[in-house]
Amino acid sequence: MVELRSPKHLARLDDRPIDVTDGEILCFVGLRNEAKLLRQLLDHYRGLGVDRFFFLDNGSTDGTRELILEQPDSHCFHTEGSHFAENIDPPRWINTLMNVFGTGHWCLSIDADELLVYPDFERANLRQLCSYLDSTGADAVIGSMIDMYADGPLAEYSYDGTIPLVEASPYFDPEPGWMRARDGMYPPEQMFGGVRERVFWHGRFKQTFPPCLTKVPIVKWGRGTHYHVAQHTISKVRFSELRVALLHFKFVWGFRQKSASSLSENAQLKEKTLEERAAYMEALERNPKLALRNQRSVRYRGDAAQLVELGWMKTSERYGGFVSTLAVQHQGSDYAN
Repeated sequence: MVELRSPKHLARLDDRPIDVTDGEILCFVGLRNEAKLLRQLLDHYRGLGVDRFFFLDNGSTDGTRELILEQPDSHCFHTEGSHFAENIDPPRWINTLMNVFGTGHWCLSIDADELLVYPDFERANLRQLCSYLDSTGADAVIGSMIDMYADGPLAEYSYDGTIPLVEASPYFDPEPGWMRARDGMYPPEQMFGGVRERVFWHGRFKQTFPPCLTKVPIVKWGRGTHYHVAQHTISKVRFSELRVALLHFKFVWGFRQKSASSLSENAQLKEKTLEERAAYMEALERNPKLALRNQRSVRYRGDAAQLVELGWMKTSERYGGFVSTLAVQHQGSDYAN
């Protein structure tokens, strides 16, 4: 068993060679007790074009680690430390893994309940997207988190991992959140709000900001690159003109239990995401039949155009031309065959 010593002890659990080659696209995932989501996550990101996964397991007891260790393209690291104390502000564990294994590569950094989508993902795979980013001199892409939810009372949501996540929780609020400028910071503005502000915040804004919906999930990791607060802020990078999205399935299963567990295990810690969980618990205590879907909710169609039209994602003429060229090249190869 190989060990990494960072600000908090990380132990490597798998024994597969980490022989990362030039051009590999890497995906880094922090998780705990997400066995129900793991196969959906792997299928989605393999389908997009991820070559190798680095999982950071934070004390799972539901078979998550065992599932990871069965995957031929995955490496597993483990720690029992506090995620809220050690891996948010800053995310020391993920920064360490990305510094050791991600430098020089296009990397995704995501949570287990997030599925990345991007403009024209139906026609361009991740390798092609990253080729475009390289051609424009971009180092990173800003993403918008879209909270997905099902119909009916939130406390009754359940999920066993057998159907696609977008079928289990197909609805979302159509309006993007509101933006807050952050001069001299990366990203230079952040999005807040969404369904979590609509349903849970109820005047708490004066105490603390509602959930931040901006992340930087795609980055060409370099020496000195580091995230500051989870994946919401990062060191100086050059951003693409594109904006991607993370379909966020926070509510798909065990929402109340996970929130309560996080609060009880970190009772002495003051941290913003724990304050968010307190707001969730208060709302569910006020209304055990609380539902997220309302008359304005829309159903996800499964295509990039819908999210671009609504303003959750951004494309450009230059990128559109790039994707069109890919289609022409593909047609040409078909004719040649």
